[in-house]
Amino acid sequence: MKTWRGRTLRATGIACLTASMAAAAAVPAMAGQNLRPGHVRSPLQPWPVTITIRTVPALPGVGFIFDGIPLVTDSKGVTSFTERHNFDTHTLGLARTEVSATGRRYTFLRWAGQRDPNQAFRPTVGGLPMRADYTVTASFATACPVSPQLVEQNGIPLPAQEVSRITVLSSIGQPAALSPSGTTWLPCAVPVYRDGVLSSRSVQYSVQSVLVGGSNVVRAGVERFEPGKTAKPTVTGFFYSLTITAHDAMLGGALGRYALLTLPNGDVRRVELGPRHTATVADLPIGDYQVQVKAGGATVSAETVHLSRDQTANLAAVTRTDILIVGVALAIGLVGAPLLSRTRRKRMRARLARASTSLRRARNTERADAGHARQEAG
Repeated sequence: MKTWRGRTLRATGIACLTASMAAAAAVPAMAGQNLRPGHVRSPLQPWPVTITIRTVPALPGVGFIFDGIPLVTDSKGVTSFTERHNFDTHTLGLARTEVSATGRRYTFLRWAGQRDPNQAFRPTVGGLPMRADYTVTASFATACPVSPQLVEQNGIPLPAQEVSRITVLSSIGQPAALSPSGTTWLPCAVPVYRDGVLSSRSVQYSVQSVLVGGSNVVRAGVERFEPGKTAKPTVTGFFYSLTITAHDAMLGGALGRYALLTLPNGDVRRVELGPRHTATVADLPIGDYQVQVKAGGATVSAETVHLSRDQTANLAAVTRTDILIVGVALAIGLVGAPLLSRTRRKRMRARLARASTSLRRARNTERADAGHARQEAG
């Protein structure tokens, strides 16, 4: 029994030695080309360890340096390095922190799997072990080119030179400005770190403002686009028409020679009303406008219009004839009031009070306009 067992042990030892030699001979072929140069022709003892390096998103041609040895990612954004098991510490870094490819710009953001959490955002990490296979991930933020196509609500192109500013807000809460003409690079994908794993998430944007003449011509947050899918998003501005006229407060007839239209940015535009005492100003951006009509000796109070659709500003004018009518009505009221019933007297007094208030406001406006005219003349 001992002899038989001894033979068995010797045979087993020979078989193990043969298998060990075969494995040692096969190790260099397994290790591939990413081996430390001094170890290429030597068996890796006691066993090979591979560190896999990948990028998020998957980027080909990204350069890394592992212990001074250059590595480059393949078409899947992956590279690796194999070395014999050891207890040394190793260093991995990026050859470049910014990469341009396929019409995108990529900027390094952070690592995952680098062991030391304090080195997550550094372009070079140290203290990496070679005791077991593992993966290190380098993540990149992605920027995409955006060239907005500006149009009005009817599809007519909106000239870029009329737009002073475009602002957008990303789905991750970051505001940004778009150039009305030309190209702006916007973040279109960001790395997401969750449960120790890095992935890439696309970024969407909503248009917050398009300023034309000091007024925002878009409805904030309604229009959205994704730069990773649409390089030329359409941005629609809204413009409307404002019709300006004035009428006699008492007799109702149209009057007025011209109007002064104050735009949202403070600019003042003179608008001729023409023989029919009316004019329409087209393609005005959404916003608040102040309208004042000049009608000879008549007094016309200014009116503020919030333009959000096609609208008409019909201002009431108080003429000298209106003042005479009110005066006569007051006189008649005073003479004939005792002959009226109590109810009719109350109604008459209310009407006279309203007419008197309107007259007083007209006179105050006329005095203010006269004062402004004197100041301008001075």
